[in-house]
Amino acid sequence: MNRSPLSALPCPLPARLSLLAGALLVLAAQARAQSAEPAPEPAPQTLQRVEIVGSSIKRIRAEGPSPIAIYKRSDIEATGASSTVELLSKMAAVTAYDDGNNANSFSAGATSASLRNMGAQNVLVLLNGRRLANYAFAAGTDTPFVDLNTIPLAAVERVEILRDGASALYGSDAVAGVMNFVTKTDYQGLEVAGKLGQRTAGDQRRGEFSVTSGHGDLARDGYNLLAMLAASRREPALAGKHALARSSDLRPYGGLDLRDTTRSPGSILRIDEGYRKAHPACPASQVETDTIGDEYCRTDLAPGTELGPTLQRLNAAVMGTKALDANTALFGELVLGQNRTDWRGGYPSLESGTDHRVYPGMAAYVPALGRWVDDKGVAHEGSPILAFRSVDEAGERATRSLVSNRRALAGVRGVYGGWDWELAAMFSRSHGDQTEYNMLKRDAVLNALDKGGYNPFVPVNTRASAEALMTDVVKQATSTLSTVDAKVSNPELTRVLGGPLGVAAGVQFMRERMQEVADPQVAAKNIENWSGTSSDGSRRVASGFVEFNLQPNPATEIQLALRSDHYSDFGTTTNPKLAVAFRPSGDWLLRAGYTTAFKAPSLPQMHMGSTNAYPGEGIRDWVRCRPMGLNYDQCAYYPRLTYVPNPALKPERSSIWSAGVAFNPSKALNTTVDLYYLKQKDSINLLDGQYLIDHEFDTPGFAELITRDPRNPALEARYPGLKDGRLKYLTLPYKNVGGIETGGVDWTMRLEQEWAGIRFWLENEYNAILRYKSAYTPDGDLLDRVGGYSQEKWRNTLRVGGEQGAWRVQLNGLTYAGVLNVSSPASLQPGVDPGRMPSRTVWDLSVGYTGWRNLKLNLTVLNVFDIKPRFSTGYGGFYDDRYGPTVQLAARYTLR
Repeated sequence: MNRSPLSALPCPLPARLSLLAGALLVLAAQARAQSAEPAPEPAPQTLQRVEIVGSSIKRIRAEGPSPIAIYKRSDIEATGASSTVELLSKMAAVTAYDDGNNANSFSAGATSASLRNMGAQNVLVLLNGRRLANYAFAAGTDTPFVDLNTIPLAAVERVEILRDGASALYGSDAVAGVMNFVTKTDYQGLEVAGKLGQRTAGDQRRGEFSVTSGHGDLARDGYNLLAMLAASRREPALAGKHALARSSDLRPYGGLDLRDTTRSPGSILRIDEGYRKAHPACPASQVETDTIGDEYCRTDLAPGTELGPTLQRLNAAVMGTKALDANTALFGELVLGQNRTDWRGGYPSLESGTDHRVYPGMAAYVPALGRWVDDKGVAHEGSPILAFRSVDEAGERATRSLVSNRRALAGVRGVYGGWDWELAAMFSRSHGDQTEYNMLKRDAVLNALDKGGYNPFVPVNTRASAEALMTDVVKQATSTLSTVDAKVSNPELTRVLGGPLGVAAGVQFMRERMQEVADPQVAAKNIENWSGTSSDGSRRVASGFVEFNLQPNPATEIQLALRSDHYSDFGTTTNPKLAVAFRPSGDWLLRAGYTTAFKAPSLPQMHMGSTNAYPGEGIRDWVRCRPMGLNYDQCAYYPRLTYVPNPALKPERSSIWSAGVAFNPSKALNTTVDLYYLKQKDSINLLDGQYLIDHEFDTPGFAELITRDPRNPALEARYPGLKDGRLKYLTLPYKNVGGIETGGVDWTMRLEQEWAGIRFWLENEYNAILRYKSAYTPDGDLLDRVGGYSQEKWRNTLRVGGEQGAWRVQLNGLTYAGVLNVSSPASLQPGVDPGRMPSRTVWDLSVGYTGWRNLKLNLTVLNVFDIKPRFSTGYGGFYDDRYGPTVQLAARYTLR
């Protein structure tokens, strides 16, 4: 494995960075001593108060009682990110994200991000301080979230991340924090920008284009109008271009053979024998036998196989402000977007349910395949048979997701008697159509098995007979959000205890609705190996908040906020926030905070129809495995899971504590350390399938949630004690099943110095999860989840750069902690050592040039040192990107 330059040092990265921080503090002390020397009197400046996420009271200083990270436009460009989620993935504070590459996702093509590993549903995403509608399709059937593709990165001027709970200010979504994307304001001029890139292997080409135009100076002309259009396209990686992706047989790396087992001719199951056998027409070189004794006919990837989707994005925005007089202005926003995601690959496969068994006398029955010999050498004739194969003759499956977004906002703001006031109304909508092409109709398959037309036991059928089984299905979904809000604020209403008292207050009325309509054939369960759900739910929320900011002396700042929300379906909840900042000197700031949060169940969790899925890691059905003598690795079943809603769910309630320190001895150095602790009770999860099976016979009602195949007399004769059929279906409702306790630390640092005419900087962000315990079962204890690949202990981002004249160079290093080869320590079996994946650092290089008038160029190489991915046996594959470096060239031409 390739190792990063840092990995050669003799101590872990956090320790190295701590040593580095100590050295930088010494440099900072020297800088302070130098700053004590007399300096020229600075020219007087007018400081403007601005509103930053985390408070509704405008302020001059960004650093205050709450921990906030701010990323400017120059920071964004230096990452080389080509999308909003790609930008967030490079931030240490963002602990998890979905890049939209999973074709099997219920919200295919959408992207999201998480803070504190609490999931996208617990993060509030804002555009210019206000909400957006959730993505049309919920993630995992039940989790509403904002699709970050809705926010065009080309229009973003800065990103603000509030890293503690803000429910008292913004509402229940802000349990784990807030992400606020701020676009350009009062912009004049024309800007044309473009970016081209691809993998160094020659695939996954990407391109972007944007044009931004701003007219009118608000102070001089009394208006400003900004218009933006952005388009982008990214093609998929190709299996044949990458050595680590050319085969799905992962045994050379310590994994499993994941080559396709359903391509023609596939395999068969003689029901009386009980074991799966490769079809006789399968070449001997492709036949593999697993640890249970089942045979498979394996087929590997074709070189041209696409390893992801083709992404196309189109966004447009118009934003304007018109002054009515010196103290009042109208403002408005119109944001439109369309996201198209196309996948191709894979073939529609026959189901393996009992209704697909073929008996003698049916048209598809092949007598030679129904003949078997038992352990005593006795031959048996006429066994029912079952086919495991895809309908290759009809061609590959394909998926297209087409989602349109729109957001309209209109309002008026002003200043009156020392008060800032604002009134606005907003409507936001996300509508999606997702089409699945080449899907198998169950009734047509069953008819072909019985009456003829297509025979899955024949290696090759005609294309026409295969196409007769096919259809396309479409699901549609719409999510809408309507709000009306009003707020007032005064940074110095009066003086209390010798200092200014700032106050803000506001009201908000909100209505949200999510509606999903499944294709009629999916709803009728007439599509093989596919399911979908229809849902329709809405709620109204009326809210009011008040915030006070008290500075009894220059060293102390106290923030107190209180918000009350009335839900049409859950009653009223009131959540406070108290945060204090103390500055013992001009260099130091100490802060601490406490808040509570109330998270109502999502609309899909309460109102969706049933939907189906399959377990990724298998279900251990010990009432069958013990009599058959199967161990943990062999005892894995994959029954169909049916998720069902629960209108009786209770809300999740959370408490969040934080404490931190900021040190800013000079303009050269700024560093912060913040601790947090979050406790949530009544967390909502699906009833765990393994828990359901383990308690099938001792918990009332559980047996009714489990469906098994009929008992198999032949197997029961072979294995005394076996008396239960194979798992077929599990029904899993949503439950308030447990809680979460998590805590950690965020450390940030920036050092900037000039030497020999070159400006140097070093920035570091570090996030460590010191504790994350959760329970996913009704009576389960809180179990430790930190340290597996689903919950890494820490992440670190290091940025080192320099600028001289027209040149700017920056090296970005993102380091992931080493993890166990299991999803979490709680899933470890006693006495089992799963092994570890080492830490990994990936470096990106950015070089910028501004030597030509009005033109700015930026060359970025992502993964510049071609750091190889880690392989995880527990995860079942390569845990990191397998496709190597990416080269991108960006250009921006500006006319003012």
